[in-house]
Amino acid sequence: MNEAYVITLAVWGLICLALFLLLLRRRGMKLVSALWGAVFAAVLGYALAKAFYVGLLCTRVWPRFGWEAFLRTKGAEFCFFGGCLGAVLGMALGARLTKTDEKRFLSAFAPCGAFMAAGARYAERYLGLLGAGSLVENPTFQRFPFAVSNQWDEWFRAIFMLEALCALAVGAVFLARKKEGLLPGLRLERTAFYLCLTQIFCESLRAQGMRWGFVRVEQVLCAVCLVGLLVYGCAQAEEWRFGKRFWPVFASLLCIGLIVGVEFALDKTDMSPVFWYAVMIAVLTGFGALECFCTGRRFKQIRFSN
Repeated sequence: MNEAYVITLAVWGLICLALFLLLLRRRGMKLVSALWGAVFAAVLGYALAKAFYVGLLCTRVWPRFGWEAFLRTKGAEFCFFGGCLGAVLGMALGARLTKTDEKRFLSAFAPCGAFMAAGARYAERYLGLLGAGSLVENPTFQRFPFAVSNQWDEWFRAIFMLEALCALAVGAVFLARKKEGLLPGLRLERTAFYLCLTQIFCESLRAQGMRWGFVRVEQVLCAVCLVGLLVYGCAQAEEWRFGKRFWPVFASLLCIGLIVGVEFALDKTDMSPVFWYAVMIAVLTGFGALECFCTGRRFKQIRFSN
């Protein structure tokens, strides 16, 4: 794997760990939990990123590489979603090992995790065109950070920078917000939700990625995570009628269907991509509105219970 990539990840990781330790200290929580968690997060992040890639693309990868597929360190042969999931599980393991409240601990970790995701995306600038999109024809934008070039001085959109900015924005928002502290674990839920929401759009812009035909695997994983978080959020609602309680989940399935349709249209039709991406942004905005409704409903329950 590229040396500059590894160094950048390590530096970002240390910065995020320092911020996490500061947040834990302010909350009066054990600092050793973060240290153990960082070790487990690094190990599980790497392991699940590789395992998800090999497992989800096994029909393509296994016949070619066999068991060697798990040992290859090429940057394109890892699953970003799997790495993020491994990091969260590693932190949870660190909390459990040191007998720290997991929900409070992971809530403190959530914005730091988003910042780490931003760093991991930024580090992709050292992996060639892995995080690039379509060709840039306007000379004004044929430069970093807008684009990256290949050996023939052709410039391609730096989608990894957009992904890094989205992750930074999500992390900053949920670092600043205090209301999520009313519900243990909610900050992690919302951070994960909006990281996945923005990733669905950004993944569509990338030229390379894990695919099943025209279906982008990272988008599928993010969509599953979004629906799972909505199911959990709706399950917390104090509504006795099933439909009234879980209607946001059914609406989210409609949103996913529309996104699949947009991806199909982008791949199979000649209509301007700008139109289809505008439709996707509108659908994702609606998806976010569903999450805001579910969260608002949970906040109301706290107010009424008090």
